[in-house]
Amino acid sequence: MTKEEFIKILDLHELCCRLKKTLRTGWINWQVEDDRVESIAEHIFGVCMLAVGIMSTENLNLDSNKVITMLMLHETEEIIIGDITMFDYEKLKTKKIDGRQAVLEIFKDFPNSQHFLSIIEEFEANSTPEARFAKQCDKFEADLQARLYEGKYAIEKVDDRFFKDPRTIEAINAGFNTVSEQFCQNDKPKFDDIFLQMANYLQDIEKQEKANYNTMENRF
Repeated sequence: MTKEEFIKILDLHELCCRLKKTLRTGWINWQVEDDRVESIAEHIFGVCMLAVGIMSTENLNLDSNKVITMLMLHETEEIIIGDITMFDYEKLKTKKIDGRQAVLEIFKDFPNSQHFLSIIEEFEANSTPEARFAKQCDKFEADLQARLYEGKYAIEKVDDRFFKDPRTIEAINAGFNTVSEQFCQNDKPKFDDIFLQMANYLQDIEKQEKANYNTMENRF
């Protein structure tokens, strides 16, 4: 390794470490009342560990190295463009182009920058078994995090756009009242068999916990 190559690696590491301190915008929008909501880097760790757990349990015939690489890289664009949510309507219009340019900028000093970009574009296109699995891991990890934050949402402070969203209205009308239930319900159409089973199980846990709570309430 040359001195120049070592410096490039150090620069990349320092750049990517910004994600350790960049908080996930969605949880800020949801007015989570906690000491600190998770960072993007913490989300990446969580989704990678979720993928490892599932791939270690199920025989899915996937390229595990590609899956983990996708999950490690898919948020790198946010170093430059930030964490854009579904309600950032204007930024969403150019997110794909801006994200592509951000990835090229981040990896510009590496000869395999196009390879990194192709991995991310494969993930975004949802075009291969690895990409579909990684995408679902990314979604379900957010559902799990929503459950961890349950009871910490300042619902009265949440932007009205969330409650006017057709998916939120549909979930509430179907009896899914907690934020984590709504997250899970909204994502279920995107899930295949394994993730659908886990989503249903997660909602069953929620129902049982609410039933236990109501039973305790009735005792007093």
